[in-house]
Amino acid sequence: MSAPHSDPLEQRYFDDVNLGDEFEEIQQPTSEHVQQFLGTSARGGTDRSPGAGRFTDTATARSQGLERPIVPGTMSMAMITRLVTDWMGPLGHIVALDVSYRRPVMHDDKLRSIALVTDAETSPRVHLDLALENERGERPLQGTAIVELPMRSS
Repeated sequence: MSAPHSDPLEQRYFDDVNLGDEFEEIQQPTSEHVQQFLGTSARGGTDRSPGAGRFTDTATARSQGLERPIVPGTMSMAMITRLVTDWMGPLGHIVALDVSYRRPVMHDDKLRSIALVTDAETSPRVHLDLALENERGERPLQGTAIVELPMRSS
């Protein structure tokens, strides 16, 4: 779906974080990505849970008033979580993650996964504002995270 913003094995330290730091990844979830996420395939495997058609089938999505199939909310949350985990590195810990779904993410939307450091004063915790932003300037998913990072001195 995208190349990671940074090497996931690269460690970020609290000492190197500044208020206002911003980081992002570009992602574009396709129908194939959604099918893989749902454990389905174009060759016949299907998710039979109620409402699953809106994630994989154009006709079903349109019958529900959607322009095209949508990305499952759990997949959107996974994309924003990946941004955080790639940024913090293997020794970081997510303390809290809260998201709000504002509108659907559509298949093939070009997305910027964005994170902004809003508080880095309480060592070793960093507060982040998070968003998925599509090419139309909409932010279908917004949220916050609190991450604990190691200190260089420890």
